Amino acid sequence: MQEIIQLLETNKKGVEESAIRETEQKLNIRFPDQYVQLFKLTNGPEVGEWTLFPIKDPKNMKKTWDDVVRQNEEVLDGEISKNLIAIAEDGTGDYLCLKVEDGKVGDPVYLWLHETDETEELAPTLKDFIFIAQEELEDFDECIW
Repeated sequence: MQEIIQLLETNKKGVEESAIRETEQKLNIRFPDQYVQLFKLTNGPEVGEWTLFPIKDPKNMKKTWDDVVRQNEEVLDGEISKNLIAIAEDGTGDYLCLKVEDGKVGDPVYLWLHETDETEELAPTLKDFIFIAQEELEDFDECIW
């Protein structure tokens, strides 16, 4: 994931693995390795139009209060299927999600559409999603200029 961080325009510091593991316990899940690696490098990065929910960081409570746990347990409780964990939002009501089966979170990244309650796979892994989002952003920038 080190090569991925160079694609992201962020100066957000990563979070310690202990905070990630505490979040997993609260959500009763285990995040995929790529998710863990990314958040150890940067906590709550922006990927194209998407803002990934941060992991609550005891060293930075003000900026991480609206974390992935709060989003899933309070904001989206009852809104999305119980087998989905929302990891990002784009400001339109749609969410990026990971699917959960028996407490394990799969690698594919899904788009959950709030208007239809449908999901569609966007990328086989978080790393692939970041590459795709960056390519789309570059293509968009080329179109405007």
